[in-house]
Amino acid sequence: MGTLNRDKLGRRIAVMLAAVVIMGVGVGLFVRGAMGADPFSTLNLGISGKIGWSFGAWQVLLNGVLLVGIFFADRSMLGLGTLGNMILVGFSADLFGWVAGPWFPAHPSIPLRLLLTLLGVACQLVGCSFYVTSDLGMAPYDCISYLIPKRTKIPFRWWRIFLDVFCVAVGFACGASVGIGTLIMAFGTGPLLPFLNRYLTGPLLGVQAPEHRI
Repeated sequence: MGTLNRDKLGRRIAVMLAAVVIMGVGVGLFVRGAMGADPFSTLNLGISGKIGWSFGAWQVLLNGVLLVGIFFADRSMLGLGTLGNMILVGFSADLFGWVAGPWFPAHPSIPLRLLLTLLGVACQLVGCSFYVTSDLGMAPYDCISYLIPKRTKIPFRWWRIFLDVFCVAVGFACGASVGIGTLIMAFGTGPLLPFLNRYLTGPLLGVQAPEHRI
Protein backbone atom coordinates (compact mmCIF):
# COMPACT_ATOMS: atom_id res chain seq x y z
CA MET A 1 0.00 0.00 0.00
CA GLY A 2 1.45 3.37 -1.04
CA THR A 3 1.97 6.29 1.30
CA LEU A 4 -0.92 8.21 -0.30
CA ASN A 5 -3.33 5.32 0.17
CA ARG A 6 -2.21 4.85 3.76
CA ASP A 7 -2.76 8.56 4.40
CA LYS A 8 -6.27 8.38 2.94
CA LEU A 9 -7.10 5.31 5.01
CA GLY A 10 -5.75 6.95 8.16
CA ARG A 11 -7.86 10.03 7.47
CA ARG A 12 -10.98 7.94 6.93
CA ILE A 13 -10.38 6.05 10.19
CA ALA A 14 -9.88 9.32 12.08
CA VAL A 15 -13.10 10.73 10.58
CA MET A 16 -15.01 7.55 11.45
CA LEU A 17 -13.81 7.61 15.07
CA ALA A 18 -14.71 11.27 15.48
CA ALA A 19 -18.09 10.64 13.86
CA VAL A 20 -19.14 7.84 16.22
CA VAL A 21 -18.09 9.91 19.24
CA ILE A 22 -20.21 12.81 17.97
CA MET A 23 -23.13 10.41 17.53
CA GLY A 24 -22.63 9.22 21.11
CA VAL A 25 -22.73 12.81 22.34
CA GLY A 26 -25.98 13.15 20.43
CA VAL A 27 -27.47 10.22 22.35
CA GLY A 28 -26.27 11.79 25.60
CA LEU A 29 -28.06 15.02 24.67
CA PHE A 30 -31.20 13.04 23.84
CA VAL A 31 -31.11 11.53 27.32
CA ARG A 32 -30.82 14.97 28.93
CA GLY A 33 -33.56 16.40 26.73
CA ALA A 34 -35.92 13.49 27.46
CA MET A 35 -37.87 14.16 24.27
CA GLY A 36 -36.97 11.01 22.39
CA ALA A 37 -34.02 9.62 20.44
CA ASP A 38 -33.48 7.77 17.18
CA PRO A 39 -35.32 4.41 17.02
CA PHE A 40 -32.34 2.13 17.74
CA SER A 41 -31.13 4.29 20.64
CA THR A 42 -34.70 4.36 21.98
CA LEU A 43 -34.72 0.57 22.04
CA ASN A 44 -31.34 0.41 23.77
CA LEU A 45 -32.07 3.19 26.25
CA GLY A 46 -35.31 1.47 27.24
CA ILE A 47 -33.88 -2.02 27.66
CA SER A 48 -30.66 -0.90 29.36
CA GLY A 49 -32.65 1.15 31.86
CA LYS A 50 -35.02 -1.73 32.48
CA ILE A 51 -32.29 -4.26 33.25
CA GLY A 52 -30.02 -1.82 35.08
CA TRP A 53 -27.13 -1.86 32.59
CA SER A 54 -25.28 1.10 31.19
CA PHE A 55 -26.39 2.16 27.73
CA GLY A 56 -22.96 1.41 26.29
CA ALA A 57 -22.68 -2.09 27.76
CA TRP A 58 -26.12 -3.16 26.54
CA GLN A 59 -25.56 -1.68 23.09
CA VAL A 60 -22.30 -3.58 22.69
CA LEU A 61 -24.03 -6.84 23.65
CA LEU A 62 -26.96 -6.36 21.26
CA ASN A 63 -24.70 -5.21 18.43
CA GLY A 64 -22.48 -8.24 19.06
CA VAL A 65 -25.47 -10.56 18.64
CA LEU A 66 -26.45 -8.80 15.41
CA LEU A 67 -22.85 -8.89 14.20
CA VAL A 68 -22.65 -12.69 14.46
CA GLY A 69 -25.69 -13.10 12.22
CA ILE A 70 -24.47 -10.50 9.74
CA PHE A 71 -21.01 -12.07 9.56
CA PHE A 72 -22.45 -15.36 8.34
CA ALA A 73 -25.14 -13.79 6.14
CA ASP A 74 -23.15 -11.11 4.29
CA ARG A 75 -19.81 -9.98 5.69
CA SER A 76 -19.24 -7.59 2.75
CA MET A 77 -21.12 -4.86 4.64
CA LEU A 78 -18.81 -5.09 7.64
CA GLY A 79 -15.64 -3.16 8.30
CA LEU A 80 -13.66 -1.26 10.89
CA GLY A 81 -16.46 1.29 11.01
CA THR A 82 -18.89 -1.43 12.08
CA LEU A 83 -16.83 -2.11 15.19
CA GLY A 84 -16.32 1.58 15.86
CA ASN A 85 -20.06 2.20 15.73
CA MET A 86 -21.11 -0.77 17.85
CA ILE A 87 -18.63 0.03 20.63
CA LEU A 88 -17.96 3.76 20.71
CA VAL A 89 -21.42 5.28 20.25
CA GLY A 90 -22.77 3.71 23.43
CA PHE A 91 -19.73 4.31 25.60
CA SER A 92 -19.36 7.89 24.30
CA ALA A 93 -22.95 8.51 25.39
CA ASP A 94 -22.18 7.04 28.83
CA LEU A 95 -19.02 9.16 29.15
CA PHE A 96 -20.86 12.30 28.11
CA GLY A 97 -23.52 11.65 30.74
CA TRP A 98 -20.87 11.04 33.41
CA VAL A 99 -18.81 14.15 32.57
CA ALA A 100 -21.55 16.62 31.60
CA GLY A 101 -24.41 15.27 33.71
CA PRO A 102 -23.60 17.29 36.87
CA TRP A 103 -23.74 20.51 34.83
CA PHE A 104 -27.36 20.01 33.78
CA PRO A 105 -30.29 20.91 36.07
CA ALA A 106 -32.15 17.97 37.58
CA HIS A 107 -35.44 19.22 36.14
CA PRO A 108 -34.68 21.23 32.97
CA SER A 109 -37.29 23.57 31.56
CA ILE A 110 -39.20 22.69 28.41
CA PRO A 111 -37.22 25.20 26.27
CA LEU A 112 -33.92 23.75 27.54
CA ARG A 113 -35.11 20.19 26.90
CA LEU A 114 -36.12 21.17 23.37
CA LEU A 115 -32.73 22.82 22.79
CA LEU A 116 -30.87 19.74 24.06
CA THR A 117 -32.99 17.50 21.83
CA LEU A 118 -32.33 19.63 18.74
CA LEU A 119 -28.61 19.67 19.53
CA GLY A 120 -28.82 15.88 19.83
CA VAL A 121 -30.46 15.69 16.41
CA ALA A 122 -27.71 17.87 14.93
CA CYS A 123 -24.96 15.74 16.47
CA GLN A 124 -26.60 12.52 15.31
CA LEU A 125 -27.14 13.68 11.73
CA VAL A 126 -23.74 15.34 11.28
CA GLY A 127 -21.95 12.43 12.96
CA CYS A 128 -23.85 9.90 10.89
CA SER A 129 -23.03 11.83 7.71
CA PHE A 130 -19.30 11.79 8.46
CA TYR A 131 -19.59 8.11 9.43
CA VAL A 132 -21.28 7.17 6.15
CA THR A 133 -18.86 9.25 4.10
CA SER A 134 -15.85 7.54 5.68
CA ASP A 135 -17.18 4.31 4.05
CA LEU A 136 -15.55 1.85 6.46
CA GLY A 137 -18.48 -0.47 7.04
CA MET A 138 -22.11 -0.20 8.06
CA ALA A 139 -23.55 -0.12 11.57
CA PRO A 140 -25.09 -3.48 12.60
CA TYR A 141 -28.62 -2.00 12.74
CA ASP A 142 -28.26 -0.65 9.20
CA CYS A 143 -26.88 -3.98 8.00
CA ILE A 144 -30.08 -5.66 9.20
CA SER A 145 -32.09 -2.98 7.40
CA TYR A 146 -30.47 -3.97 4.11
CA LEU A 147 -30.09 -7.72 4.63
CA ILE A 148 -33.74 -8.61 5.12
CA PRO A 149 -35.05 -6.83 1.98
CA LYS A 150 -32.12 -8.25 0.02
CA ARG A 151 -33.07 -11.82 0.97
CA THR A 152 -36.85 -11.44 0.91
CA LYS A 153 -39.50 -9.71 -1.18
CA ILE A 154 -40.09 -7.08 1.50
CA PRO A 155 -39.36 -3.58 0.10
CA PHE A 156 -36.59 -1.75 1.98
CA ARG A 157 -38.79 1.24 2.84
CA TRP A 158 -41.49 -0.84 4.50
CA TRP A 159 -39.04 -3.09 6.32
CA ARG A 160 -37.16 -0.08 7.72
CA ILE A 161 -40.41 1.54 8.87
CA PHE A 162 -41.45 -1.70 10.59
CA LEU A 163 -38.03 -2.07 12.23
CA ASP A 164 -37.98 1.53 13.46
CA VAL A 165 -41.53 1.32 14.81
CA PHE A 166 -40.71 -1.97 16.56
CA CYS A 167 -37.63 -0.46 18.21
CA VAL A 168 -39.54 2.62 19.37
CA ALA A 169 -42.42 0.51 20.71
CA VAL A 170 -40.15 -1.81 22.69
CA GLY A 171 -38.04 1.08 23.99
CA PHE A 172 -41.13 3.01 25.05
CA ALA A 173 -42.61 -0.07 26.74
CA CYS A 174 -39.36 -0.37 28.72
CA GLY A 175 -39.49 3.24 29.86
CA ALA A 176 -37.57 5.20 27.22
CA SER A 177 -38.73 8.70 26.32
CA VAL A 178 -40.46 9.13 22.97
CA GLY A 179 -41.22 12.53 21.48
CA ILE A 180 -40.15 15.14 18.98
CA GLY A 181 -36.58 13.82 18.86
CA THR A 182 -37.87 10.40 17.84
CA LEU A 183 -40.09 11.89 15.13
CA ILE A 184 -37.32 14.04 13.66
CA MET A 185 -34.84 11.16 13.59
CA ALA A 186 -37.37 8.67 12.21
CA PHE A 187 -38.74 10.87 9.45
CA GLY A 188 -36.00 13.44 8.93
CA THR A 189 -32.94 11.23 8.55
CA GLY A 190 -34.00 9.99 5.11
CA PRO A 191 -34.11 13.42 3.42
CA LEU A 192 -31.54 15.23 5.59
CA LEU A 193 -28.68 12.72 5.57
CA PRO A 194 -28.16 12.65 1.77
CA PHE A 195 -28.27 16.46 1.80
CA LEU A 196 -25.50 16.60 4.44
CA ASN A 197 -23.49 13.95 2.62
CA ARG A 198 -23.63 15.87 -0.63
CA TYR A 199 -23.19 19.44 0.57
CA LEU A 200 -21.27 19.17 3.86
CA THR A 201 -19.25 16.07 4.61
CA GLY A 202 -18.56 15.03 1.01
CA PRO A 203 -17.03 18.37 0.01
CA LEU A 204 -15.15 18.69 3.32
CA LEU A 205 -13.58 15.27 2.86
CA GLY A 206 -13.21 15.53 -0.91
CA VAL A 207 -15.16 12.32 -1.54
CA GLN A 208 -18.56 11.25 -2.79
CA ALA A 209 -20.72 9.48 -0.20
CA PRO A 210 -21.68 5.92 -1.22
CA GLU A 211 -25.27 6.29 -2.47
CA HIS A 212 -26.32 2.74 -1.62
CA ARG A 213 -25.72 3.41 2.08
CA ILE A 214 -27.88 6.48 2.47
